[in-house]
Amino acid sequence: MSLPSCLLTTPGNASRAREGTKGPRVFDWACLPVLHRGVDDGWHSLLIRRTLGSSPELAYYLVFAPPGTSLQAKVTALGCRWRIEENYENAKDMGLDHFEVRSWIGWYRHITLVMLALVFLASICAQQFTADGEQGAYAGPPDLVPLSVPEARHLLGYLLFPLPSGVALLLHWSAWRRRQQRLACFFHLQRRLKAG
Repeated sequence: MSLPSCLLTTPGNASRAREGTKGPRVFDWACLPVLHRGVDDGWHSLLIRRTLGSSPELAYYLVFAPPGTSLQAKVTALGCRWRIEENYENAKDMGLDHFEVRSWIGWYRHITLVMLALVFLASICAQQFTADGEQGAYAGPPDLVPLSVPEARHLLGYLLFPLPSGVALLLHWSAWRRRQQRLACFFHLQRRLKAG
């Protein structure tokens, strides 16, 4: 199904939803009112996302927002969904989904410990940024991707329960992986810019 071009924004006005693992996520967005109970009440709308590239794909989102909410505000709120899913995936990696419910107390203790471990790792990752979001004193070289929760978990796992290797080798290996991720991000962005 294709939409008339007048419904979609122009590529020059493309909006970013959020930074992705391979660079910024840039899409064309459109917002159309949706009739609710036969009336346009201004609260319900359909948000349409089109990917930029050689084969554009459309995605649709139903939005419930106060009348007068800007398109950028709706896109920003939608971008938060990816952060929530990413945090939930990290929590599942920590063991959030590995429990057998036998009692409420056992479930509560398990969930509490998993969430405390996740907060601890997130605080380690947050130390590389200052209050205004810029790279802080703990940030690595500029050719590395910022430290993520899975990478911090991986590093702590090897530092607390070491294999027969040294700390220098482990940090060098982590820097190599993060440098490769940075290169992948750069080349992905170049390909996206060339396509759109």
